[in-house]
Amino acid sequence: MLVLGLVAALVAAAANAGAAMLEAMATRRATHAAGVVTSPLYLGGLLLDIAGWVLTVLALRYMPIVAVQAIVSGQVAITVVASHWVFDTPLRRIDLAAAAANVVGLALLVGSAETGELPQAGVGGTIALIAVLVVLAAVGTVTALKSRRAVPIAFLAGLAFGGTAVAVRLVDLDGPVGEIARTVLTDPVAWALLGYAALGLGLYTVALARGTVGPVVAVLAVTETLAPGLLGLAFLGDGIRVGWIGGFLAGLVLALGGVVVLARSPAQASLAGDDGVARPPLKRV
Repeated sequence: MLVLGLVAALVAAAANAGAAMLEAMATRRATHAAGVVTSPLYLGGLLLDIAGWVLTVLALRYMPIVAVQAIVSGQVAITVVASHWVFDTPLRRIDLAAAAANVVGLALLVGSAETGELPQAGVGGTIALIAVLVVLAAVGTVTALKSRRAVPIAFLAGLAFGGTAVAVRLVDLDGPVGEIARTVLTDPVAWALLGYAALGLGLYTVALARGTVGPVVAVLAVTETLAPGLLGLAFLGDGIRVGWIGGFLAGLVLALGGVVVLARSPAQASLAGDDGVARPPLKRV
């Protein structure tokens, strides 16, 4: 089932990148703010966002958290390269090198990945998951209200999204659709999953409003990969193949290092509209 998880994670990254491109196109073509949210392009982007999230959930059932999160964060590489082709945004040599490093790193992570049986949350795990959510929500709310700095808020958003990944590994999503629906409605772990996702989205939105997109995306990507990934390795049955610890560490550094460089690319800033210049017109679309 590792192959299924890998395919789901790769398609999720592509879907998220496609969503960013469609939403950027909608923004460029709209003549007023209200026109953006009703644009077919924007709505198509939202559908791709939802599809990417569902595919990420699927991938987390079959692959180690750290590998899935790193693969999905590779959407930054796809977005930067695609935005150059579509919007004629700048593409530096270091961006191409970072994209290549990201691909090599992801290959090493996938090659070193090993997943055991899905864990059961138990009473203690459920209480811990909810308690961390409550504390994180309190700290996030205070930080968002009092701090004007984007990086701490992005860090907390990364922890929240990481909590979503952990909850996905713990919630029981096996069985027919009706049984899964009952689980979502009655299982506290499923409630926590939705709570972490909502908190992460809210904090991420605030972080983007407070700072430039590059540092925010970089901090978010590293945090939402490392924090739940380490928990997965320590407590949730994730593992590294024998003799592959070096490849795993090298892959993690290359994958996340590539994302950090690409997140600070002029193309990423231009796509987000926070580069201080007019947004470029569509180049080929």
